[in-house]
Parts: sequence; structure tokens; C-alpha cells
Amino acid sequence: MSYANRDGMSITTALIISNIVVFLINSMVEIPALYGVANAMSPESEPVLFVRGAYSWFTCFGEGQVWRLITYQFLHANLWHLVFNMWALYFFGYAVEYFMGARRYLIFYLSCGVSGALFSSLLFGSGVLDVPDVSYVAQYTPLGDLLNYAGLSPQEFWEIIPMVGASASIYGVLVAVAFLYPRSMVQLIFPPVAMTMRTFALLVLAIAFLTVTFNGSNAGGEAGHLGGIILSAVIMWIWRSRTLKRGEG
Repeated sequence: MSYANRDGMSITTALIISNIVVFLINSMVEIPALYGVANAMSPESEPVLFVRGAYSWFTCFGEGQVWRLITYQFLHANLWHLVFNMWALYFFGYAVEYFMGARRYLIFYLSCGVSGALFSSLLFGSGVLDVPDVSYVAQYTPLGDLLNYAGLSPQEFWEIIPMVGASASIYGVLVAVAFLYPRSMVQLIFPPVAMTMRTFALLVLAIAFLTVTFNGSNAGGEAGHLGGIILSAVIMWIWRSRTLKRGEG
């Protein structure tokens, strides 16, 4: 399905194309790594867009590169990361765009991504998430140089952990669909079961919450998902409340 806006290409289609193009450029162009933050165990070179666009608390706020809150959303760690996110965006994004309109949808999408990055950093910085044990990699250069340069101890390594991916934005879109069409059905591939959008949204929320609570695998990434989910739920709850008030009036 596709809902093109009056100017032609829909925002969802443009986002999918942009993510694919960025992934291809990032796969083909590397530069000598200055600090090796994107791949600490192999720091000789890095994909150029990872170096310039991945989000971390240090690069964004310590160095003032606030654009990374947006650019990180168009970067993906590998092909499967890209495929999964774009597949989900294809199935859920058009319906939300059609409801919100192109401009509001784009703001909503990017805002959920920003919320995901900030929420993940908040949980690391407040100690809710365990800081990764990186003392064993501090001996590697240039990572050790970066820790010294930034004045960070290995325990504060979370400040330079790079985050990439559109997942927080897409989880926000998914929650919006659950608010708009709670009884519509979604068929999962694995496991091969069908469920309502409301149930599906609650399931992904539960997975993210439990992973963060018990500091499971990819807890930082799931914290980002939670950030997108929370902002989306707040926005959609406000919308629904206003809609009900207008109906009562």
C-alpha cells in the first residue's frame, strides 16, 4: 500500500529510500578511524557516516554535535538491521502518515527517534542500566586514547557508546498504529501466529521493559525502543483525549 502526498512521493517511501542509500554509502566509504568508537576491536578504519553521524552522549552534548540525534536514525549496523527496520516501516508507516499528514508524520517520526536516544542515555547515566565492562578494551588504541582524551574512566564508557538505527522511530510508528487500529490483525512470521495490533504493541513493550529491567542482551537498544514507545504513546493519548472531548462537546 502507498499513500503519496500531493507533491508525489510519500514521506514513508522517502524515508525507506534514504535509509537504503545511506546504508550503501556507509558500506562503501571508510575513513581512517580517529578514535575507533564505532568498532572498538578493529579501529583502523570506520564507515564514514558512522564516524560523522552515530549518536553518543559525548559526541552530541560534549562536543555539541546535536545533529547526531537525527543522523543516527538513518544509520544501521548491518544488512539485517536495515531490512528488519525498513520492512516494519513499510507495513506500518503509510497508515500513520495518511492519518497525520506528511509534515506532522515526519516530525513525529524523527521525534520518536530523538526520544529513543535520550531515554537510553538517561537510563545509562542514572545507573538504571549497567555500564558495560570495558576495562579489557581500554588497552586497545585508539580506544584507550579516546578514554584519556575525553577524561572518561572505563566505568563512564556509556557516554561514548555509539547508537545507530531507526528502531525507536519505528517502534513509535507501531504504537501509533495500535492506537489508530487496535483491532486490526498482524501476522507474525516467527512465531507464525496472528494477533491484534494492540496485543502486538503490548508484546513489544513488554519485551523492551523486561530487557531493560533485567539488563538483558541489548538493554541499551531496548531502552531506545522504550523511548520511542513512550513518546508515541503520550502523543497518541493526547490526540485521543482531545478527540473524545470534541466528540462530547
